[in-house]
Amino acid sequence: MKLVRIISATRYLVIVPIIGLALAAGVFFVFGGLGLIKFLVEAVIGVLQGSGPEAHTEDIPIAIEIVEFVHLFLIGTVLYITAIGLYQLFIEEVDFHGWLKIDSTEELEMNLIGVTVVVLAVNFLSVVFTRDPSILLEYGVGIALPIAALALFVGLRVWSTNLGRSSSESDGNATEGVSTPAPEAGEE
Repeated sequence: MKLVRIISATRYLVIVPIIGLALAAGVFFVFGGLGLIKFLVEAVIGVLQGSGPEAHTEDIPIAIEIVEFVHLFLIGTVLYITAIGLYQLFIEEVDFHGWLKIDSTEELEMNLIGVTVVVLAVNFLSVVFTRDPSILLEYGVGIALPIAALALFVGLRVWSTNLGRSSSESDGNATEGVSTPAPEAGEE
């Protein structure tokens, strides 16, 4: 009985990574938000003075610099989703609506995969405008391959889940209404 309680209590060890992930997400949100506000204020002041924002260079469009801040927010979101998901899986359920409600590690994986694909795409978009065009193909392939692997993983997971459901439903339908004969004398 004591061993079961001890084993059950080990689930609270996950509090340590939850706190770390939540703090890291907060850092990305706060510093990204403050950086974005500073950038926007400088851009507005630069436009009003007619000189353009100080942080803006000729090579990088303003929209791409803003997308770089979005990239920070997305990384923070991945960390936040992971922290919340671990909390919901190991500690207690949190009343979230919709997609942030996590009931299994599979749901957590799917949420993280979706956000990871978006982070990779945003990262590639910023590289398109800031890097040497000669390395764009290699960089694009380097991002496309993990996205393709994640898509294959998700597709196979959904396929196997649906296959399992359909076979269990067909097994249930085949045995429904059919009585199995009682064993005859001497058969067991």
